[in-house]
Amino acid sequence: MAYDNNKLKDKMATSVNDYLGYEAGVNQGNEVDKEEVLYSEELLEKYDQERDLWATKFVEANEFRNGMQWTPKQVKALEERGQAPIVINRMHPMIETAKAMLTSKRPQFRATGRDDSDRKVAKVFSDLFQWVWEQSSGDNELKQCIDDYYVGGLGYMFCYQDPHADMGKGEVKMKAIHPLDVYVDPNSRDRYFKDAAHIMIAKTIPDSEAIKTYPEYKDIILSSSKKKTDRYPNGQFSATLEQQMMENYDRANSDEDFREFIERYTKIKTEMYHVYDTTSKHECNLSASELDDYLEKPYFTLVGMHDESIITDPQQVEALEEQYEATGGVYHMMQDPQTGQPTIMAGEEHSGPGVVPNSTVVMELNIKQKLYDEGKILANKILCDRIELVVSVGGKLLYRRVLPISDYPIVPMANIHNRNPYPESDVRLYRPLQEYINKIRSLIIAHASTSTNTKLLIPRGSVNKKQLEMEWGRAGTAVIEFDAELGTPIVAGPVPLPNELYKNESEAKHDLEYGFGIYEIMQGGNDGAPSTYRGTVAIDEYGQRRMKSRQDDLENMLNELAKRCIPLIQQLYTTEKIFRLLEPAGTEKELTINQITYDTFGQVVHKVNDITTGTYDIKVVTGSTLPSNRFAQFDYYMELFKAGLIDQIELLKKTEVVDVDGVLQRHGIMQKLQNQVQQQEEAIKDLKGDLQTRDRELAHALKRVELEKFKTKMNNTSNRNEKAGQLYEERLKDKLKDADKELSDQGGQDTNAGSLIDQL
Repeated sequence: MAYDNNKLKDKMATSVNDYLGYEAGVNQGNEVDKEEVLYSEELLEKYDQERDLWATKFVEANEFRNGMQWTPKQVKALEERGQAPIVINRMHPMIETAKAMLTSKRPQFRATGRDDSDRKVAKVFSDLFQWVWEQSSGDNELKQCIDDYYVGGLGYMFCYQDPHADMGKGEVKMKAIHPLDVYVDPNSRDRYFKDAAHIMIAKTIPDSEAIKTYPEYKDIILSSSKKKTDRYPNGQFSATLEQQMMENYDRANSDEDFREFIERYTKIKTEMYHVYDTTSKHECNLSASELDDYLEKPYFTLVGMHDESIITDPQQVEALEEQYEATGGVYHMMQDPQTGQPTIMAGEEHSGPGVVPNSTVVMELNIKQKLYDEGKILANKILCDRIELVVSVGGKLLYRRVLPISDYPIVPMANIHNRNPYPESDVRLYRPLQEYINKIRSLIIAHASTSTNTKLLIPRGSVNKKQLEMEWGRAGTAVIEFDAELGTPIVAGPVPLPNELYKNESEAKHDLEYGFGIYEIMQGGNDGAPSTYRGTVAIDEYGQRRMKSRQDDLENMLNELAKRCIPLIQQLYTTEKIFRLLEPAGTEKELTINQITYDTFGQVVHKVNDITTGTYDIKVVTGSTLPSNRFAQFDYYMELFKAGLIDQIELLKKTEVVDVDGVLQRHGIMQKLQNQVQQQEEAIKDLKGDLQTRDRELAHALKRVELEKFKTKMNNTSNRNEKAGQLYEERLKDKLKDADKELSDQGGQDTNAGSLIDQL
């Protein structure tokens, strides 16, 4: 069955609500869902009354932490006694230290896939959650949550989809929300309020902020009832810090109107359909209306000469749609004569140069209903836990939606949980110790003030009182006369404070530190610090163990938060998107999700890093947020380095050098150069050895040459001597012949001479 392309485009176009994937139920402010609005308002009033006492304590604890630690009644009594309401606020720095310790490092999340195929994408999911954390300024939001945890006993983190972020493409974000804006079912007993029937968020905001948050509902907002006041209770003082800010805002913007927004989150059982696409192995849970829309979505069947493939992924279908329009649904491949790469050509293949044989593909466009009828898409009805969201403002309904999550997106971080939604806090628990310190210090200062003013007891009439007061307070020597007959003045000195009082203040300080688990040495103080470096490191290490319980509260909250973010991420990020992450070392990392890949013939193969499918578990790495004693850590790794168990590069990674990658790169270059120098030195050493060998060989050669020269010289001398001898012999023979001739000529021969000649 063919599908009309114009209808296809209409189906592809979605509203903001459809884009977010919520079940349609938007009511544009009429009275159809008036009961839902009234139900939210009545429920809010009930929950507000139930938590009123806890909310008042929260406000008072916040005031107390911020230095308002004397009630007006106490201040008046002190002033009547001449004492100053001194505040030695030890809670605030300890809370700030605890926040700094628990958020010393950015939390590291690790995702795991439940199936083997999902595990390949799990690392991508871990990086993606880091992206969500960065986009949400997660570090700052987490600090606020921890602050509420210590002060009021309860902090909240909230995950949501922001449809207006990233140029309207949307982003998953998280933030800390004010505990006084959250109203929980008082019957809840679970630490994370999973058993609550409802959780509500109610806050009064100005119209400008409301329209910025809900621009598509501007008309409904402006036509709703106005409200200037919020629901925050009063504390010990006239107004809380939040109320003071609101009053200042009102004074600065007198024409600005305010509205109360109510968000009601309700856990419901809803009929869903578990949909499984046998062609793409994709599975999801859809409502009845979502299933109808899903089955109306288009898909392509690509029929080739030897194979057939079905493409149902919306992103891949969208990519093929342009190809379908350009080719008329039939194309073949031709080889580019310049590049040698195959290119798509409209129409069936024909004989000719460059045509790839058997490359004709016929594109058939249909809707998924056909695959459902053929049994290639399966849909089974199931019951699923879902969260329904009802948002109203000033008695009018904005919208109703069913969120794609089974647990509330509001994640609490409870301090001292008492099996109810109203936990205790450290500030309220240890408030008496702080008040005791203030009272002691106020008494000490008052005693010091009175001690500087000398008291005189004088007999009435013995001295001029006015003159005495004037002269006594004047600097320098003063002579004051008095009538001794009427009596002698007596100097009344102050009674010294007992040493036990100072001891009690010190003990109260230590008790407060013990209660919070934050000792002075952890705050940079040197009170009681060991004299040795290793002793100080050990104390700091043991002190951090007291934070283990707080660390567990933090990490469990982050795990629950991540669990709720996963379906929001999978639902929103369905198209190809590139993320650029900042690594801890400061380097950038690029991540691409849902990337479509094609084969050499231009046909869609699959999606790389497809996060829309699969089931994942994501948890924060234990201890990743806590600080590590860099000195102790460096000493530990130095010992490993000395033992030869790690190299210099691994040792450098454990330092706090800012440009670690740069240092490692330069270290690598230096190491390479050192290796080259070492190789050159080895080569030079070899050359030196060769040179010495050649020198020896040359010396031997020179000796052989001299010997040969000497032999030649000797041979020449011998030859010359031989020739000289021969010449001498010839000359002697000639002389004898001459002598013999001369004798013959004389006519007389001497036989003896002849014989002599013969002998010669």
